[in-house]
Amino acid sequence: DETTKIIWKKNFYSKSEKKLKPILTFALEGNNIVVIDSMGKIYNIDFKTGDLIWSKTNTNPFNSQLKIYKNKIYAIDMNNVLRCYSLKDGSELWKFNSEDTFLKSKKRNSIAIKNGSVFFNNSLGDIIAINAESGTLLWQTPTQSSTIYENAFGLRLSDLVISGEDLLFSNNRNEFYSLSLVNGVLNWKQKINSSVRPVVINNLVFTFSEEGYFFLLDKKTGNIIRVTNIF
Repeated sequence: DETTKIIWKKNFYSKSEKKLKPILTFALEGNNIVVIDSMGKIYNIDFKTGDLIWSKTNTNPFNSQLKIYKNKIYAIDMNNVLRCYSLKDGSELWKFNSEDTFLKSKKRNSIAIKNGSVFFNNSLGDIIAINAESGTLLWQTPTQSSTIYENAFGLRLSDLVISGEDLLFSNNRNEFYSLSLVNGVLNWKQKINSSVRPVVINNLVFTFSEEGYFFLLDKKTGNIIRVTNIF
């Protein structure tokens, strides 16, 4: 609490599971603390008591952000499968299989939600829009050519950022994108080498490159307004 006194403390892992050093991702919705981990576990904890409400196990580890929207949970596993679970009991409502790869990237995939649509990226660099209720595909936009798929293990995308009707993101292959939320069509593309989550303020976009440059862009056109070497 505000006096640093422990309100409750719980353990949901065996000794053998702890030795695997699972990576946990949390999301809070009302009195629910939902957790996914790198071993494929997904569970719901009561916020006030710490008691376990329900627990499920996926066949593959999770490797993504965790989002909750209208009593549904969204997460992506290592096989690039977007899975939707019921917040109430953890039952799987639907899943969407995007293209899988033999090599598994350690970069955590990103999820963004707006107006009943779920937007996510897979480890191949595809950006995909799904109906949040039914799991049906709305659109899919690849950002990497088929020849680059072989090197997907080294691809690192930034988090997806929604601003107005635009979806913004970049990668470590010198590509910064703005896509239309409606149909996935490219608004503009800029040469910026960054896997850092971009920040949008009004009509300005801020990001840092892998080489230590601070970029300021026009959100509408993608034009670079200013570049500063922070080193």
